[in-house]
Amino acid sequence: MDSNASSGTVVDAFDGLSPSQRIARLEALLRQSRAETQRFRDCFELGDHGQALVGLDGRFLEVNPALCAMTGLSREQLCQRTCLEITHPDDLETCRAAVRALAGGAQTTFRTEKRYLHVDGHAVHVHVTLTLARDAQGEPSHFVALMQDVTARKASERALVEREALLSSMGKFVPGIIHKIGFGPDGRARFMYISDRALEMFELPSEVMANDYYAHHVRVHPEDLKYAERLGQPPKLGQPLHPVDFEYRVLLPTKGLRHYRGRALPVIEADGQVVWYGHTADVTDQKLLQEARVATRAAEDANRAKSEFLSRMSHELRTPLNAVIGFAQLLRLDRAQPLADSQRNKVDLIERAGAHLLDVISDVLDLSRIEVGGLPLAMEDVPARQVMDEALNLVESMAREAGIRLVSEVGPAKWRVHADRLRLRQILVNLLSNAVKYNNPGGEVTVRLRQQPAQPPDGTALLGLEVQDSGIGMTPDQQAHLFESFNRLGAERTAIEGTGIGLVIVHRLVELMQGHIDVRSEPGVGSCFTVWLPTACDDDGGEACPPAAGGPMLEAPHGGLTVLYAEDNEVNIDLIRRVLELRPACRLLVARNGAEAVALATASRPGLLLLDMHLGDMDGFELVKRLAAIPALKGVPRVAFSADAMSEQIDKAKASGFTAYLTKPLDVVALLRCVDEHTGVAGMA
Repeated sequence: MDSNASSGTVVDAFDGLSPSQRIARLEALLRQSRAETQRFRDCFELGDHGQALVGLDGRFLEVNPALCAMTGLSREQLCQRTCLEITHPDDLETCRAAVRALAGGAQTTFRTEKRYLHVDGHAVHVHVTLTLARDAQGEPSHFVALMQDVTARKASERALVEREALLSSMGKFVPGIIHKIGFGPDGRARFMYISDRALEMFELPSEVMANDYYAHHVRVHPEDLKYAERLGQPPKLGQPLHPVDFEYRVLLPTKGLRHYRGRALPVIEADGQVVWYGHTADVTDQKLLQEARVATRAAEDANRAKSEFLSRMSHELRTPLNAVIGFAQLLRLDRAQPLADSQRNKVDLIERAGAHLLDVISDVLDLSRIEVGGLPLAMEDVPARQVMDEALNLVESMAREAGIRLVSEVGPAKWRVHADRLRLRQILVNLLSNAVKYNNPGGEVTVRLRQQPAQPPDGTALLGLEVQDSGIGMTPDQQAHLFESFNRLGAERTAIEGTGIGLVIVHRLVELMQGHIDVRSEPGVGSCFTVWLPTACDDDGGEACPPAAGGPMLEAPHGGLTVLYAEDNEVNIDLIRRVLELRPACRLLVARNGAEAVALATASRPGLLLLDMHLGDMDGFELVKRLAAIPALKGVPRVAFSADAMSEQIDKAKASGFTAYLTKPLDVVALLRCVDEHTGVAGMA
């Protein structure tokens, strides 16, 4: 019925028309239809978004150029594919779900986001609107698809998420808080952003501070509150904007007083609003460290000034004291005009008092030099028993006058320590003197040496020099104050002379020589002081010296050993030549630059290379590098010779392959010892 009615309507439109008129009318309708079709075709072809007609099997029936551009495929290529074939594998199920929903009649239009695979492999994000079309009988015939490229939008969304994640991470891991502050129409400040550390910094929930900028003022120190309030005021119109550095104190319920410091930068945003981007951090520890450094520096300056004053005064006092003591001795020894007994006793008192005062001044001078680091030490391998015997000889008369017996139980002569010989003897004399002074009448003082095996963490073997007495001993409380300056532990109330700084000097000197002191004492029984110092190599078959680096000794053609010396200074060359004359078995070859040294070393294959570190054409590091590349010189010891005695230079030289490092001015004994250790020529002399 509808078909007939429709036909009737068309027929009615032609009623009363002549054939020519009917033809004209049909041509007009045809032109109208073609125009409408062209308009629809133009919309299809020229649209910015992709458009397609898709069969029920998913195959493209018609596509527009925009879809071709999205996929990189031509119209012909697309029409040979299905929509599933250009869809990203992870989005296939989304595509199938859309087809099922439309084909099942649940809905007529389906919208989703998915990814197409461009022909070059990259993914194109699209928003797809899929509509089911039906034929005249109402049966599904095909799909109409509209695709919008949203790749740029998705990239912007990802970038935004990443920026937010970065900002969140910075807020969590950057010390302090990050904030953005704006101002409302009423001029009140507000946090437009505040990081998560607000709770930690102000012990207030983040949401409280985010909702009320002024909430954190409850934590500000009362003396800094007005300053903090000024920081929350909006900038005045017409005034230039500058970054602001600020610092104030807060009082927290759990952490107490803290110092906060920060910086805020003004920014004018697109809408003309002024906002402040800033960072606030807890600088309490830095403040305390700075204050401690200032206090330490002031203490060091005061201590240095005191030490320098004592040092100057000591030198000034020694000159008149020498006159006092010297003239007292002259009076006592004057046989031409002998003194009466009463006068002799008075002169003896003057001499003894002067000697005591001189000892005090010497101790004060030593202590002041130690405190300011001005006491030089000449470290060497010292025979411990020999130094102990020297110290015993120095206190022998003192012990005899006091009726104290000295007992020596020292060990083998081959035992050595690495120490300053003069200062070690000073340490032992001080300990022995105290052992005599604080002993009981008829008592004894025993000295001995003790070895201690290498102990972790540094693996250094130690040798103990022990002084034990049978004297009055000390209580634990006295031992706790033993090494305090000018503290005589109550002895100042007795007739025993002393200064209270002798043991302080002993303690400091032992520490300077990388050692330590053990003290054992019991009241009424006596005391035992043990000075532990690093052991040294011995030459008598005790602890073996570490072998010199390098290979076997290399003999010179004449049966001795060849030493190649690289040096460009004639005076130094003459000096080394004269020193090595003490080792007749050595033959000296001289190279006056690095290139000559390489040539001579290659030709003669010496047993020892003595290399100056600053030659005219290259330095010692470059020279030793070139020598190391010569196979015939493998294992030949290399000794550096330089006026640069900095520890960094010495460490660098040893790390570069030098087996020893000698400094200028030349220590002749050190050079001969080095030659003997590295080449074994001592027995040939």
